[in-house]
Amino acid sequence: MFQHHHLALDITCTFGHLPLCVYLCENFITGSMGEGSRHSSESGRRAMLDVGGSKLAYESSGYGTPLLFIHAGIADGRMWNREVEVFSADHHVVSFDLRGYGGSTPAIGTFSCVRDIRALVSHLHLGRPFIVGCSMGGSFAVEYALAHPDEVSGLLLAAPGLGGTPYEAFSRDEMPAFEYDDRKSSEIAAAWSNGKSSEAMELLRQLWCSTLTGSSRELFMDMVKTNTEEVFNDRSFRQLESRPPVYNRLSSIRVPTTVLVGDRDNPSSVPFANLATRGIAGARLVTIQGADHLINMSRPNDFETELRLALDIAK
Repeated sequence: MFQHHHLALDITCTFGHLPLCVYLCENFITGSMGEGSRHSSESGRRAMLDVGGSKLAYESSGYGTPLLFIHAGIADGRMWNREVEVFSADHHVVSFDLRGYGGSTPAIGTFSCVRDIRALVSHLHLGRPFIVGCSMGGSFAVEYALAHPDEVSGLLLAAPGLGGTPYEAFSRDEMPAFEYDDRKSSEIAAAWSNGKSSEAMELLRQLWCSTLTGSSRELFMDMVKTNTEEVFNDRSFRQLESRPPVYNRLSSIRVPTTVLVGDRDNPSSVPFANLATRGIAGARLVTIQGADHLINMSRPNDFETELRLALDIAK
């Protein structure tokens, strides 16, 4: 069954006939932010890491301040191709595929993304990385910062999810955004269930990535096709270990945080961006004009500008 892949949140209410188990579809070692830059012996490598019976595919490149990217639930690590190339000039950049996505093997039992991320950062000796997460990846970045508050130097959350958020956390004025999301997600689910895979993928694109063009649009569609078992069938993430909600613990995050949201995104992303910004002390909210859910792919220059500013703030 297609899950509402957008906010990495196991939401407890139901609209219509579909459960809103929205996971948008969705750290580390002590020391200063820069200490991870000493450990780049695997720079430029594409490799695999064993984690609890599965293998995580990752890419490690560059030298400098450690910077970790976590992809969205409707993509895989390739969504960060441009950022890996650009930022590895002066950072130690790591991107990876979550279980079941891209080159990573599916989950074979209950697992924790937070533990997977910590295993990767420990393996690569990243120290206290700055973490960038999009959508589901943003939710896992938040969960990691809460679980390991002294092992993160800063956060950039692009259209983030917030795991376990109930509808009661939002205002009545925000409900139409979720109702719209539910209607559109139901259409996607119906198309997929009826064997109309091309229609389902196109509806998914229209809901989440309506502004992508050219090679970015082609990459998005290829990522969806590559990861249909996760995007539409929730193959690995149905085995994700249950975890407590994060929305009521955001005030515990004490690192510099930037929250981005696109003005062309699925409207249900906006309430989550606002909730994250209100909850995290000092968080900075930026609306990117012309951007959809994959902000870095739809407005790459604006995304780069905001990430560089966020990195400067976190120094």
